[in-house]
Amino acid sequence: DMAEIEYVPLETTDEILLGGSSVLSAGRRLERLEAFREQAPEQTEIQQLDVTEVEAVDKLHLLIDKLGGMDLFLLSTGVGNQNRTLNPDIELATVNTNAIGFTRMVTAAYHYFKEQGCGHLAVISPYNPLCYPFRTHQ
Repeated sequence: DMAEIEYVPLETTDEILLGGSSVLSAGRRLERLEAFREQAPEQTEIQQLDVTEVEAVDKLHLLIDKLGGMDLFLLSTGVGNQNRTLNPDIELATVNTNAIGFTRMVTAAYHYFKEQGCGHLAVISPYNPLCYPFRTHQ
């Protein structure tokens, strides 16, 4: 069984489904989740969930309970905006998803697996190793 937070590459989930496992898929965009579930409705459970919300962990546990457990947690979440003027609202929204939401979900999965005694935790990092040039003068 697998839980994923949206936008895991389709090839990854296709391989899991072909192997006969079930996929728990969660994300903000319900229409994408429903479209994903149509590919293999008998093997797929979905849950609308936003990693920036405190309730996200409870929603993850509801999703896990729907399928009766989780063996693999694959997190692929993150946002990015060009913010050449360094607007703090944009930066704080990015941190809320890429750092706080990321940490919220990874620690929830870790504690689930620790209590279960086993499990696999994997992430696709939202952090881009490339930096945009920043000029301090004109």
